[in-house]
Amino acid sequence: MKPIYYIIPLFNFLIAALLGLLLRSIFVYPIEGVTFLYVLHTHSHIALLGWLYLLVYVLFVQQFGLKNDKENTFYTRLFWVTQLAVLGMGVTFPFMGYAAASISFSTLHIICSYIFVVHLWKNNTVSGTQQGVLLKTSLFFMAFSTLGVWCLGPAVGMMGKASAFYQICIQFFLHFQFDGWFLTAFLTLLFAIVFKGYSLSKFKPFYYTWIVSVILTYALPVSWYVELPILHYLNAVGVLLQFYSVGYLLNPVYKMFKQRDNNEANFVWLLLILAGICFTMRIGTQLFVISESIANELQALRSWIVGFIHLNMLGVLSGFGLWLMIQQKKMYVNIFTKIGILSLLFGFVLTEFLLFVQGLQGFMHIVWIENTPLSLFWASVLLPISVLSFLISYLKK
Repeated sequence: MKPIYYIIPLFNFLIAALLGLLLRSIFVYPIEGVTFLYVLHTHSHIALLGWLYLLVYVLFVQQFGLKNDKENTFYTRLFWVTQLAVLGMGVTFPFMGYAAASISFSTLHIICSYIFVVHLWKNNTVSGTQQGVLLKTSLFFMAFSTLGVWCLGPAVGMMGKASAFYQICIQFFLHFQFDGWFLTAFLTLLFAIVFKGYSLSKFKPFYYTWIVSVILTYALPVSWYVELPILHYLNAVGVLLQFYSVGYLLNPVYKMFKQRDNNEANFVWLLLILAGICFTMRIGTQLFVISESIANELQALRSWIVGFIHLNMLGVLSGFGLWLMIQQKKMYVNIFTKIGILSLLFGFVLTEFLLFVQGLQGFMHIVWIENTPLSLFWASVLLPISVLSFLISYLKK
């Protein structure tokens, strides 16, 4: 696919990062006429659907979908309609939140995703292979996750937005987007791009434990709204299975690591190391909240919830996605790439640390760092600088 189709997701990522900085600034330098919740909706939708979704879209099409010129024309047209939906959300959510116009653009995005799923499912180049199985699984989870969105209307009509059912529907969408769609999609790309020379002899146990873990770990967000102790144990089993399934990948990843051949490759590996560490921390966090009492207390600490979301979005998914772009030679290592990687690492670590301290201060009623919102704002400046550097690096190429 042409360079513009990689530039657009990076541009969306930059917009999402700037909106995140705006959200942090509201706690420090209040801006009249800006509604925090509306900006938050915009930030989350562009980050999820404009950056991560479109990044996976172009990587999937490049790797699995381009059979001929007709296919290329189909995917490029669908790409621009999808981006139109992202732009529509970007200009409607900040001013009206969830309203007729913004919901219409969100619905358009879902319809585009269905078309993408059906077409790539039928017309891909890896049917019958390990990556073909993972490809269809990730596409299934993407469509499956949207059931949560379609249930929101009936949930509001029958029980209202404050109901447990409404919140469970939202968590259904988010969980199967993050764990089902995006993580499985990146595993698919890992098999297709990186593990070409390695045969995973135990693919079936890896695959089935991964799928079961994705389903069982949905018990965690459900447990926030339904008081059933068994949900915490189901989540624990799911997390352990997830950890077990990823263990199958350690040997081929280690072999790949040994074959790195220059300092630039070592530098780029920082992105994969970041993703790996964050994924491990993610599993540890999920195990930590097996206790119902601990889970209930942590749920009330907003800064820790935000930190966990960013652990997934920035650490695991964005780190791995950017690494894949470089592996695919869609972005070369130059001074701007290095600035982007270092800015992302420092910005991410600083903001996660400050969010953790902020939550811990609220939990223990102790103050170690005065005015954490101001510190968070200045640490967050590094994130749009990072994305801008990656964008410049790509344009320079």
